[in-house]
Amino acid sequence: MSAVLPYLSVVCRGTVVVVFALSAVSKLRSRAAYARFRRSTRLLTGLPEDPASALARLVIAGEVTVAVTASAGPLSSAGLGVAGVLLCGFTWALARSPESGQALECGCFGSSVSATRHTAIARNLLLLGVVFGGLVSSHIATGAVPVRWDATLVCVVGAVALATFITHLHEITSLFTARL
Repeated sequence: MSAVLPYLSVVCRGTVVVVFALSAVSKLRSRAAYARFRRSTRLLTGLPEDPASALARLVIAGEVTVAVTASAGPLSSAGLGVAGVLLCGFTWALARSPESGQALECGCFGSSVSATRHTAIARNLLLLGVVFGGLVSSHIATGAVPVRWDATLVCVVGAVALATFITHLHEITSLFTARL
């Protein structure tokens, strides 16, 4: 079991890095994308314009921090911790937001992304599980067994695949909830 933990750590950390990097890049890719994110932050939190803009900047800074620090090294646990805090905040904001049948336009993964509140909460809870798995496996596996580069490469591919699934979860669930 201890021989598997370093690889589980690579998959979890890699998934978190890819998801948070995609989220930050999609919000920063244009002025319009950033404006959409600021607007959604204001609508989701109910804050006035200035505090919502400050919160939006803080969220993006946190996402960039996670993308840079969670991959490896001595700061990976701190990066995963920041990811956990951000995800708890996102989930809390979604859970307390008024129930409406409308889709959310958070801009997390591109301009065309709309997710229902429940899908976004499910995605965040799934990501929290990945963060927790990364923290636990990284802590237990520290210095346990040397890792092979070829197995690590397979884990990185797995992390990208899992990140792709997570970032497209709303599209996948809409296949099953669409009304014909």
